[in-house]
Amino acid sequence: MLGTIYGDKAGSIYEFNETKKIEGINPDKLITEDSFFSDDTIEMIAVADAIINNKDYEETLLGYIDEYKDYKPNYKPYFTHPFSPNTMKILKGKGKKNSNGNGAMMRIAPVGYLFDKEEDVIENARKITEIDHNCKESVDSATIIALMIFYFRKGLTKEEVYKKLSLKHDYKPFKKFNMTCSETLENCLYVIYNSESFEDSIRKSLLMGGCAITGSVAESLYGMTESEKSDAIANLPKGFVKVLKKSYDEISR
Repeated sequence: MLGTIYGDKAGSIYEFNETKKIEGINPDKLITEDSFFSDDTIEMIAVADAIINNKDYEETLLGYIDEYKDYKPNYKPYFTHPFSPNTMKILKGKGKKNSNGNGAMMRIAPVGYLFDKEEDVIENARKITEIDHNCKESVDSATIIALMIFYFRKGLTKEEVYKKLSLKHDYKPFKKFNMTCSETLENCLYVIYNSESFEDSIRKSLLMGGCAITGSVAESLYGMTESEKSDAIANLPKGFVKVLKKSYDEISR
């Protein structure tokens, strides 16, 4: 879960301009003074909160979105709202709930970390995703990420996980910032398989997008240093930190 936030922050300063034609991004520091958390972190915390406190998924998710709908980091340029236009419509009861946007995977990490049975991971990934991403592409993609986290937590190797889930790790030339689940998932699978550490996975994903997704899986595969954990937690709302602490306490039991 901290990996999600770290990846979210690392990619935050590039998202608005979508770095479509840049040849490479390799900053000295992945988290800078300008880095900030986005809607991906907010929704991921909402999911964790719902799981550890036995709350309704949809009510909790919409509650966080409503609370942070006017959130803006101290960074320019930035979007009008931290959430997508369709998410804002859903908040008002008007949006479409069958999005195939990659946000479904950005927030799903707590499912892989907080459930200890494969069938529970699958079922809860579906329940959370169907709230506003009720299409096969989104449900399948979010479930894959949750299961990867679950399997890596259980000690399976990359080769075992990729074989078990019939995952590909082929490279496809980067042409534009990806927004859909299927496009982003392909990039993340390539990066994770060909990475050597948590930091390496984030660096490789900066150009392609999906850093929060990559970070969530890479944490379960490689772990994170204390410095990386501190960078993830820095400047988060106290409520977020409280949810994270309780979540990791649950995992360690």
